[in-house]
Amino acid sequence: MSSLISHTQLQNAQRILYMTHLAIGDFVYQSVWLKALKAKYPHLVIDVWFDDCRSRPQSWATGRNKVLNEWIDSLGIIDKTYPIVGDLAQRQGYISQAQSLNYDLIVFIGKNRSEQFAKIARKISTSAFVVASKSKPLSNPIAKWLYFNNINAYFSYDDMVKSSQHITDLYAQCFERALGLTCGDLVDGQKQLVFHVDAIYQQQACTLINKLTANDTNKLVVFVNHLSTADKRDYPFAQLKQVILTLELQYQNLVYIFNCPPDKLNEVTTQVAEDSELNHLAITTFTAKQNFFQLPALIAQSDIVISAETATAHLAVCMDKPQVTIMSNDLTLWQPKGDSIILTGSGQAKSITPQQIVDAFTQQLKQHYSGTPKLAERL
Repeated sequence: MSSLISHTQLQNAQRILYMTHLAIGDFVYQSVWLKALKAKYPHLVIDVWFDDCRSRPQSWATGRNKVLNEWIDSLGIIDKTYPIVGDLAQRQGYISQAQSLNYDLIVFIGKNRSEQFAKIARKISTSAFVVASKSKPLSNPIAKWLYFNNINAYFSYDDMVKSSQHITDLYAQCFERALGLTCGDLVDGQKQLVFHVDAIYQQQACTLINKLTANDTNKLVVFVNHLSTADKRDYPFAQLKQVILTLELQYQNLVYIFNCPPDKLNEVTTQVAEDSELNHLAITTFTAKQNFFQLPALIAQSDIVISAETATAHLAVCMDKPQVTIMSNDLTLWQPKGDSIILTGSGQAKSITPQQIVDAFTQQLKQHYSGTPKLAERL
């Protein structure tokens, strides 16, 4: 596969802008390619635009910005970021900042609002070599045709999806087509991020778990994430409650961490505290307030994960944890790999019954903890 940006262009360039509508799960898989780009072309200054070009701001954007900036900073390879904006004036400010940096190359990889990214890329620079992925027109195909005719080269994102079994395959194809990167360029040899969590966050996770378990190492720590950024992928609290109550009837050593997005922490904490059937159980609510790496540190020290179709499902794979994944549909592209039992709904996560989750959890529990004190069934 020939790349749209040549090796010579990358060698001669000084600064590149990588644009994408970045979510935390995406970055598990995209970051390895940005690391590969920097390793292959160490002279290249790489900036990342992850403002998603929406016309209306979203309530979860502030939390996502914080997490992604902390994560990007930890890589040590990105010079400048353009996070998700709160209003259109802020986006125009980003464009003005970017115009002053004289980018040699601009690359967009993604599906949603591809015509807006193409439009903004050319606004940022009239002289940069601009390459973008293009998806099928969902609205205003004339505008999409106009914006893509105004950039240097593009490739079909939809064609890449059709020939990919998993998101790791998709990004491998996209980065090879755009930038000529191959799996041989990957720094850690893996298509998903390898985490290195600082000792301070590991210790914080230990402290939280020791408090939750009262220092009883026979307790089995269940990390639960039932919320996402899309209603169809959320698992309703009432159904999650039934999962927990059913598990409590079967097992006696379970403790629970309910992970939440920052903007949902108070709501979930109140739901647990005001529920007479839950508030006496060993449940704590959590969000990574101080630093993103508190999250993978806590997953790493949990025993098993129950996750909606969101970033925590992919982080659990990175941390090599058994999990039950609640998917809204059977789309295989975003199903987490690793030791995962995938439950698929009929368009919405809530179509999966609590008993299905309990059964899958039991299967994982017996596979990994049979014969240990952590698996303590009630008589």
